[in-house]
Amino acid sequence: MNGITFKRLDWTMLGTILVLIGLSSTFIYSAQFKSDADPVGNNYLKQLVFAGMGLCAYGALVWFDYKQLASVAWWIYGGAVVLLLLVFLFPEVNGAHRWLPLPGFTLQSSELGKIAVVVALAAYLAAPGRDVDDWKTFYSCGAIVGLPFLLIAAEPDLSTSLTLAPITLAIMLHMGVQRKLLLIGLAVVLVLVAVVCFWIKFETSPEIEALSPAERPRIVLPHMPFMEDYQKGRIKVFLTKDHDLADAGWNKLQSQIAVGSGGLRGKGYLQGAQNNLGFLPRTVAPTDFIFCVVAEETGFVGGVVFILLYSVLLGRCMWASVRSHDEFGRLMALGIGVMLFCHVFVNIAMTIGVLPITGLPLPLMSYGGSFMVSTMIALGLVQSVYQRRRIR
Repeated sequence: MNGITFKRLDWTMLGTILVLIGLSSTFIYSAQFKSDADPVGNNYLKQLVFAGMGLCAYGALVWFDYKQLASVAWWIYGGAVVLLLLVFLFPEVNGAHRWLPLPGFTLQSSELGKIAVVVALAAYLAAPGRDVDDWKTFYSCGAIVGLPFLLIAAEPDLSTSLTLAPITLAIMLHMGVQRKLLLIGLAVVLVLVAVVCFWIKFETSPEIEALSPAERPRIVLPHMPFMEDYQKGRIKVFLTKDHDLADAGWNKLQSQIAVGSGGLRGKGYLQGAQNNLGFLPRTVAPTDFIFCVVAEETGFVGGVVFILLYSVLLGRCMWASVRSHDEFGRLMALGIGVMLFCHVFVNIAMTIGVLPITGLPLPLMSYGGSFMVSTMIALGLVQSVYQRRRIR
């Protein structure tokens, strides 16, 4: 039933969320800081407004009994698909169709789309009498995830669309849906990734084509038609280490310098040179590269503290899944936990050069209204599951 029982809330999760929100505003302020004499932008205040909106949504979902979502899961899924289609009716922004212009703000529909996929997939597999050994179940799950995946990838937003893969894999493996076929499919995907990386690394370019035949590399492959140039550029930067340092590789280089220069205890709040001097572009420092600002100013110790905070948050999501009263809640909390883990892992890994640069923001830390509110919605669902957990 609807309602909030305060004694049954996960106060550890809520406390961790509030700490991360406070730190988010603090370091977004730092990411915009130049000197005492220069004006500071107001994004850190906007982030608090977004967080307030998210907390309202969080509270509403905690009050709402999550089990009622199972009956309207397909309406939620259909609404998310419509939002993903609507973005193509508006002009491109920075070469992509990702945002819906609404009065006073823009909505990134892919963020809500990920949550809708989790809810729909959980409702489908948790339905009474669902035969997980049936081939139809396997292909139906593929169709549920496949449509939003293709729409998000076409925006283009490949990094966001790829987060649907581990979410789906975790949920289906938990339910035992054709595990052998899932593992075979995973192996095929890994081989395709290796082939794509090889192709991109040795792809031809205007510089190579301008060389004489004797000067060209031994292996030169034709242009890959399936990805945007900036996406291929990010992968080339990761694979070659020195590709295009003046453009696609600049953010990667400066983020690694920022993280490395922080040392053990950091340079101090508002003292990050890479950020203050503008080497780390101010357009990305408060968003995708907020962890670089944190690491430079707080050092290795601060970075570890942040990772521990996220470990607590993700652990509480998994604990809510384990203690869920029903399979729908268990799968939903599991899917949301995996989704947040993907964002945290990929975002931090790209800043230290372990993974290619992507556009995945850091949950509860990166500046952005759609992502903050959608993250709070997802965590509100997990809290709703935990509040109505099974008592042992």
